[in-house]
Amino acid sequence: RGLGDVYKRQILNSLSALTEKDPSPGNKEIYNAVSLYPDRLVGMASVNPYHAQYAEEELKRCLSAYEFKGLKLHPWIQGYPAHSEIVHNLIDICKEYNVPILFHSGTPPYTQVVQIAYIAKKFPDVVFILGHMGLTYQWKEAIEVATMYQNIFLETSGITYSFAIKEAIKKLGTGRIVFGTDSPFLESAELEIMKIKNLKLSSDQWEMIMYKNAKELFNLNQSKKLNGGKSG
Repeated sequence: RGLGDVYKRQILNSLSALTEKDPSPGNKEIYNAVSLYPDRLVGMASVNPYHAQYAEEELKRCLSAYEFKGLKLHPWIQGYPAHSEIVHNLIDICKEYNVPILFHSGTPPYTQVVQIAYIAKKFPDVVFILGHMGLTYQWKEAIEVATMYQNIFLETSGITYSFAIKEAIKKLGTGRIVFGTDSPFLESAELEIMKIKNLKLSSDQWEMIMYKNAKELFNLNQSKKLNGGKSG
């Protein structure tokens, strides 16, 4: 089973844009990398909701001028509850541009699965991806909320239980699960891939999880993202 399509395109966001006071240099670094390898790399914005208007302006710049395809939020690193109102304006912007939001999930007290589910219920027209699908102790909750809200997707990096991914497939099918590596979260990208290989999926299931779902979610079939989420 080939991995060519898995490695052909990678979606990146900046860690420094999440951790530093000013996210713009990190986002610009991602933009520069994508500009060098536009057929291989896809950008995702990162901002700090505490920066309020500046974060909103930076996000708009990333989604319009940089043509990034989504937003990464990490409440655990930045210190705010995932369901806090400070993220609402950012979510509205993502709705305007029709891009998904990837939340780190599974680490109390700030990024619990139920907190993100609250947001998903409040914004049913926005897609939310649960990074790490709740990790070791909240994967059951991640599957449960994904069955409740069709705008919640699960991402596979970092979760060490292959049987948890298998249970997610059983409950949700393969159309709501996306493969990820997150730096990688585990020892290597190959290990993240091996978790999926060990599930003994059909070719169609494999392709959906490994890249087809992400292509759909992040609008990677479209050559250009225009303002307001309209595709050309």
